[in-house]
Amino acid sequence: MSPKSATIYKGKTGQWAFVLHRITGFLVFMFILLHVVDISTINSPHIYDAIHRLYGNVFLRLFEVGLLFGLTYHALNGLRVIMIDFFPGAIKNEKQLFYFMFSLSLLLTVIGGVVILRPFFTGSTH
Repeated sequence: MSPKSATIYKGKTGQWAFVLHRITGFLVFMFILLHVVDISTINSPHIYDAIHRLYGNVFLRLFEVGLLFGLTYHALNGLRVIMIDFFPGAIKNEKQLFYFMFSLSLLLTVIGGVVILRPFFTGSTH
């Protein structure tokens, strides 16, 4: 068996849904850890305020938009997996379910991204 044919991955939507689900799950977990550390500074107002001023930075706001995509994708893909697990007939529409779920994730991210980045559009970043 050649190394190229030894892989189980064929590059289909189910594989990409799985890979993205794992990546977004890890990133959401890392955000939760960061959030716990962030909130733990509440008893040190100077540090807490400095951290939250940093979060107002445009680059970290863009990171938040990426996080929003990760959260929505992970949640909606989880629902897609549940549908496939509990409704075996849904596997016939797996590809369409993936595209619908991915598109909905993008749409919700764009809407949320406008809200997250609005202060930079209006010039009211304070």
